[in-house]
Amino acid sequence: MRNSRFSIFTRAAGSVRRARLERWTLLAVAAAFLAAIAIVLVTTLLPSIALRGRTATWETGAVAQKDYVVERDFSYVDEKGTQARRDAREKLVPPVFSLNAVVTSGALDDFDRFSQSFLQRVKQGSSDEKILLAMLEDFPAQTSRADIKLLLAYRDIAQAFEDARDLLQTALSHGIVDIIAHRDESVSAGAIEVRRILDGRVQSEEIPLDQVTTLDNLAAQTETRALQRSYSDAERRVVLALVRAFAVNNTFYDQESSLLRKSRARAEVEPVAEKLARGEVLVRAGDVVTESTAQKIRALGEYTRAIDINELIGSVLFLLITFAVALYLLSIKGAGVPLRRSHVLLLLGMGLGHLAVSALVVRLATLPDWVPVSVVIPTSAMAMLVAILVSTPVGVFFSLVVSLALLLLTGMSVQGFLFALLSGIAATAVVLNAERRIDLVRAGVLLSLADLLILSVEGILANYESRMFLSLLGWGVANGFLCGILTLGFLPILELLLNAPTRFKLMELSDLNSPTFKRMLSQAPGTYTHSISVANLAETACEAIGANALLARVSAYYHDIGKVDQADYFVENQKAFNRHDELKPSLSVAVIKSHVRIGIEKAQELNLPQAIIDIIAQHHGRGLITYFYDRAVKEGKNPRVSRDDYSYTGVRPKTKEAAVLMLADTVEAASRTLKRPTEARLEAFVQDMIMAKFTSGELGDSLLTLRDLELIRKSFVQILEGYFHTRIEYPRLARLQAAGTARKASGDGAGGKSRKARQ
Repeated sequence: MRNSRFSIFTRAAGSVRRARLERWTLLAVAAAFLAAIAIVLVTTLLPSIALRGRTATWETGAVAQKDYVVERDFSYVDEKGTQARRDAREKLVPPVFSLNAVVTSGALDDFDRFSQSFLQRVKQGSSDEKILLAMLEDFPAQTSRADIKLLLAYRDIAQAFEDARDLLQTALSHGIVDIIAHRDESVSAGAIEVRRILDGRVQSEEIPLDQVTTLDNLAAQTETRALQRSYSDAERRVVLALVRAFAVNNTFYDQESSLLRKSRARAEVEPVAEKLARGEVLVRAGDVVTESTAQKIRALGEYTRAIDINELIGSVLFLLITFAVALYLLSIKGAGVPLRRSHVLLLLGMGLGHLAVSALVVRLATLPDWVPVSVVIPTSAMAMLVAILVSTPVGVFFSLVVSLALLLLTGMSVQGFLFALLSGIAATAVVLNAERRIDLVRAGVLLSLADLLILSVEGILANYESRMFLSLLGWGVANGFLCGILTLGFLPILELLLNAPTRFKLMELSDLNSPTFKRMLSQAPGTYTHSISVANLAETACEAIGANALLARVSAYYHDIGKVDQADYFVENQKAFNRHDELKPSLSVAVIKSHVRIGIEKAQELNLPQAIIDIIAQHHGRGLITYFYDRAVKEGKNPRVSRDDYSYTGVRPKTKEAAVLMLADTVEAASRTLKRPTEARLEAFVQDMIMAKFTSGELGDSLLTLRDLELIRKSFVQILEGYFHTRIEYPRLARLQAAGTARKASGDGAGGKSRKARQ
């Protein structure tokens, strides 16, 4: 009952710890998010107080008291240059003239009234003098005495009126432009725009200046059209007189449309951007500040005071999305493994460190425009460290997240983003099979080649010049090799701080010549042999299912170190005398269960990685100690024997490695009881052992699948077949065994007769 209460308390305490861990993780992520926002804002948006104070004192004509040097690359808009460019563009905009249909119809109506009046008087037989006086009286503004006499002298006057009206209507429909007041404006543009309303729609036509019809050139243009129609000289003179008499300006300057078009043209002009390079000296101490220099300094000052609200909101939202992506990818579903607190701290610290280094490079480094900023940032080194200290998938996800964050600092430079991402992924690949620390140097060389390939593709796509291309490749090679060296230098420090079970650390812990294993071999040889066998089983099974085989092997070496101090209480170390024969089952089971707790304590004393300590704590789960439970039931002194009292009080396996070790431990120990095992017996035996753990629920939290269990079964059978393989029976050895058996049988028989005689 006491153990039952203890197990309930343990489960409750575990739930509380998980809740606290989740709460702590959220707080840590929130703090990192705020820190990331601060780094981005300081780098890209917030004003420089020192620069703002300095720019206020620089005026045109003042003598500079000290050198003024540009502190970072900067682009600004040249207002004067932009204004000049917009003025020039405005002058090229043709002025707009609108054709007035009312004036056009009025002119044609006047012509029609004149022609009808004239022809009617001619038809009535009025004298030339009466017609002349009547026309001058009715149309004084349009006609003259000479024009009337010219009309009276022409015989086919009706046809002349018809031809003249046609030419007049043509001229008016094209537009007779009143251009005098806007001639300079039209000359600078070289054309005008005429707008007409035809069929209810506005139509625009841009007419070159030399083709524009005005009252000044109307006669010449009309004469040209008359010549094209093959008029006689007399008819041409009559037609020209009539057109000239009734032609009026019907196309006038449209101020509103002209200003609107000019305004649009000015808006279409791109601002004149000027660049200032970091380190450029704008003015030396003692020099007079020119207007151009003062403008540059003022532009810098204005830039430092301006904060783009849209950019601010966009940066915060982009970071929020990036953190959301990171949380999803690094969850158990994405990463495939639960992250410990140390892992969370490592990822947050490295992420913020990468962002801070990137910010410093962006603000301080002077790089050519064609060199991506990410080439001088050790993204790959951080990806290597994460892949080694946590896992390869997490290393890939880390590369993606920090590359996304880098976009904010580099103005959404896709080239820099792709290099950081692809180089980071390559970094996780080159350390995938590294088993010795010196392999990290080889990984650095391979990473240099990968960076070389990535930048070659980017350079070809960007069509770089040969000089730029070779320089870019040099940057990539240097970055890859430097990242390998940085990884080699920082890995031991992080291993020590995090106590992480890296491959290098596990290889060191797997040394069976260490004092721990020498002591185990001398004091608990059976446990030592058992641990070696379990390690072989666990390693092979983990390789089959894709789990961490090295972690499983090393954990198997240490999983029973809690037995060493009480070796005689465990059957594999007993020779002739069983200490449990003198103990009650309850005391025996207490001793058996204590080896897990003692093993955890010893592992902590040895400063083993937490992953190994967890496997030690979980390798028996909450399994029942069947032998002593059955013995307690058979003795029958306590009619209510609790299964909880005879079960381990640990934690069920949480990882594949811990679950495989539990199965390997169970199968190896139970396999020693098999007599004359065959392949069929081994398969049935291993299947029963695995299914017993499965049905009892011990594997429920381990993420193992049924396919994994089948692969584990096959690997166990393969290893056990090697242990229990048949041997050749040598003839001499067989005779000796037979003779010994005969002597033992005869001795037992003699002894039996003697005892009967004595009785």
